[in-house]
Amino acid sequence: MAKTVVVGIDGSNESKDALRWAADYVSVLGGLLHAVTVWSQPVQLGYRLPYPDDELKRRAQESLDEAISPIRTEYPKLDLRTHLLRGNVEDEFVRLSEQADLLVLGNKGHGTLTGVFVGSVALKLVHHARCPVTVVR
Repeated sequence: MAKTVVVGIDGSNESKDALRWAADYVSVLGGLLHAVTVWSQPVQLGYRLPYPDDELKRRAQESLDEAISPIRTEYPKLDLRTHLLRGNVEDEFVRLSEQADLLVLGNKGHGTLTGVFVGSVALKLVHHARCPVTVVR
């Protein structure tokens, strides 16, 4: 049975490293790789910042496209699918982990525009994911 690997992409170098690791893993062992970016309206001090949803979604999509472009070139036979989701990063990845064989994350990330993958989020997912988790450093 083919492995289903989900990798979190937030535009940071760490998430790009995680994507490369996951692409290597799937290219050797076979399976399906899902590259996922989760975006949401940023909140600061309890207030939503006034960014239009369309702009945030566009930035998230650009970040995802930039991350996967070199992977598609290097691994032309890789079954790589992309997903852009709106929601809470932790909740979305816990939900995705219910159907995955492996969740791959970078050890840190950046910013709330395309999702937060700071160490604390990766740590929470290590504890709450429904499948094994690899944190790439």
